[in-house]
Amino acid sequence: MRILLALLALHQIQNSGGIDAIQSPTDETILCRSCGRGLADPSFLHTSHLSPEYLARRNHTKLFGSSGVVSVEKLRNPAGVQFEIVTFDTAGCSGVGNWEKEGTWFPGYLWRVCVCPKCGAHVGWMFEPEDLLSSTRVQPKPSQAGFYGIILKKVISEDFAHTVTLSGNHLH
Repeated sequence: MRILLALLALHQIQNSGGIDAIQSPTDETILCRSCGRGLADPSFLHTSHLSPEYLARRNHTKLFGSSGVVSVEKLRNPAGVQFEIVTFDTAGCSGVGNWEKEGTWFPGYLWRVCVCPKCGAHVGWMFEPEDLLSSTRVQPKPSQAGFYGIILKKVISEDFAHTVTLSGNHLH
């Protein structure tokens, strides 16, 4: 059902003349798996922010059409839930809640939940150096020194969405 929703959203995006999020210079966009909204551009994949708290780390080549090696890290939150994430310099998700210090996977960085602005699905986190945040100013997105950690299972590549085919039997 989720793939069908992603395909329908992709069809709407293509027929409306564009994505209201980030357009990829490589013609590849990373989509929310729940609704198909464009969330990130693979050219903004970022591998210099690696967590010392990782449970496992593996390198992928050509993940989301990237031309370089991309690190995928498995991390565990304080509640014991594990996530595989990739990091981006910028993304089209929306921050929810306050910037938090406790439970960060990246020492020296604060975090906040990041959700799809269309469907509200939790897709990852924003990270910001704690010395750049002001207690008197609301900062909705990370600065250039910040980054995004996107949960791999919560996104799908536009290229993959294009290859999915559905037969008439699955539409009943």
